[in-house]
Amino acid sequence: MKSNLIFANRFEDFAKIFLATLIVFIFMMMTDVLVSSTAFLLITIYFLDGGHVYSTLLEVLADPEEVRKKYVWIVLLGSFFLNFIIHLFFTGYFFYYIFYFTIYHNMRQGLGVTFLYRLGEKRSANIVKWSYYFLTLVPLVLFHMKAPLLKGKLEEALFKPIDLYQFFSAQALETAFRSGLIIYTVGAIAIAIYLIVQKNVRGFLSMLFFTTVYTYAFLISDNEFKSYALLIFSHAIPYYFLMEKRLGITHKLNFMQKYAWLFLLIIFTIGGVLEYHQRDIVTLLEPMDSLALALLTTPLISHFIYDAILWKRGNERFKAFVDNGRTQTL
Repeated sequence: MKSNLIFANRFEDFAKIFLATLIVFIFMMMTDVLVSSTAFLLITIYFLDGGHVYSTLLEVLADPEEVRKKYVWIVLLGSFFLNFIIHLFFTGYFFYYIFYFTIYHNMRQGLGVTFLYRLGEKRSANIVKWSYYFLTLVPLVLFHMKAPLLKGKLEEALFKPIDLYQFFSAQALETAFRSGLIIYTVGAIAIAIYLIVQKNVRGFLSMLFFTTVYTYAFLISDNEFKSYALLIFSHAIPYYFLMEKRLGITHKLNFMQKYAWLFLLIIFTIGGVLEYHQRDIVTLLEPMDSLALALLTTPLISHFIYDAILWKRGNERFKAFVDNGRTQTL
């Protein structure tokens, strides 16, 4: 009988997909060190969030088989020109574009993990998909109706959502928020009952996990850094382990397969350093800030698009990843 575990056993799945986020969440509940610690700020924002986006380049630019494919260069050049055009002609909307694209990418990973746990389960796939989007998108929508979050240690807002307070009164938004919260709660309970009846325990727990992350980050938390840290850990840490396994299975260079963990740590560090100095680089090239920002955000946007291609069910590398994982757990 085939298993729908992602890694070798249940403990490894739990440790690599969920544990880091749970530890950070407990840490946040017990102390304010997270909000005031510069070291934690650097590790979280730069070396996890900024660094992990470069890891995809190990698969597409460092693999002699993938790098010959047209899509690699189309995505890379397309991402650069898209970033450049948006910043040059729609400067005020550039960080909205980055913010919403990032959140959507984050959502997609949670959905992908949920479906990995449902492999072989063909019932109600569309219901699960749209239930997941309901459970994660509604908190994001309602987030726009809340008062702005405290920034904690951050000097500038990392969240760049559209400010609805510029268009609607605080009273109208508060009323909409309360109404939306009722709808969300009722919908979440109905979805939970349905999934329990379906008896896919790991799929249900996975969706519950990511729903909890989004509910806390966008509906409960009043601190921007806490919300951001939770989203980062729920995304970047699992992504590291998913990529470690993926490179170890599909990469065409033997030394990359064998030492995937090391190359990922190196690329995380390089990406983190570039992210940390991003503002300095933009300032240095200030007369050409659109060019500088386009270059610096190309790894981010291309990372989103590469993932959308490489993690598709019909992709041969995705199939190899799934088949290998399921064979290991027989």
